[in-house]
Amino acid sequence: MFLCILECVITVTYDTNVRKSKKENGMIKAVIFDFDGVIVDSEPLHLRAFQRTVETLGLKLSPTDYYSQYLAYDDKTFFRKFLEDNGQPGSEREIVRLVREKGIFFEKMMGEDIRIFPGVIEFLETIQGRFHIAIGSGALTEEINLILNNKALSEFFGFIVGADDTENPKPSPEVYLKCLEKFRRDYDRTIIAGQCVVFEDSPHGVLAARRAGMRCVGITNSCGGGELELADRVLGSFFDIIGNFPDGF
Repeated sequence: MFLCILECVITVTYDTNVRKSKKENGMIKAVIFDFDGVIVDSEPLHLRAFQRTVETLGLKLSPTDYYSQYLAYDDKTFFRKFLEDNGQPGSEREIVRLVREKGIFFEKMMGEDIRIFPGVIEFLETIQGRFHIAIGSGALTEEINLILNNKALSEFFGFIVGADDTENPKPSPEVYLKCLEKFRRDYDRTIIAGQCVVFEDSPHGVLAARRAGMRCVGITNSCGGGELELADRVLGSFFDIIGNFPDGF
C-alpha cells in the first residue's frame, strides 16, 4: 500500500521532482541499470524466444514490431498486449502458460553467444565500491541471473528487482521505487530518489526513471538519441562516461 501511495505522489509531482537542483539532491549514492539492451545485448534472444512462442499460436512477430511496440514490456504484459493486438485476448492462465513456455525457449537458447555491450565491464569496475549498484529490469529475475552467472557479472550488483517483483511495467516507476526501497532498507536509510542515476535504453525506461524522481542516462543501444530526450544525458557507449562519472550530475 505504501509503495502504491508513494508511486502516485511521485508521478503527480514528476515535473517538480525532475527539476530539483543538484544541491537539493546532493551527491550520487546509487546506480541502477536496466538489463536487456543496457548491460547485455540479449534483446535479440528475447525476440527469438517470443517469436518461437507465438508461432505455436499461429502468429508472427516481426523485429520491427517488437522493437517499436513491445521493447520495454515485461513478459506478461508483452503477451497480453500482443494477443490483444492480434485479436486474441488471452486468459490469465493462458498468459502464465505462454510466459513459462517463452522462458523454456529462452533458457534453451542460452548457449547462443550474448554480447556484453562495450564499456560495461570497465564502467562497473570504476564504480564498484563507490556506489550502491542494482539492476531494475522488466526481465524475469531468473533470466537475469542466468546471464549474469554465465558472464561472471554477478559480483557487481547488490540486488535485482525484476518483472516478478513488480505489478506494473515501465513506464510505471514501480521498479525503480522498489530499488529505492531496498537501498534504504539494506544500505542507506537516508538515500533519496535524486541521488540515484538510472541507465536506460528505451523511452519507456527513461520515463519510468524520471517519474521515480531519479536522474537518467540514455544509452543508444536500442534506439536513437532523439527517442531518449527525457534523459539527463544521452550516450552512445559506457566508454563515453568512464573517468568522469558522476561529474555532470
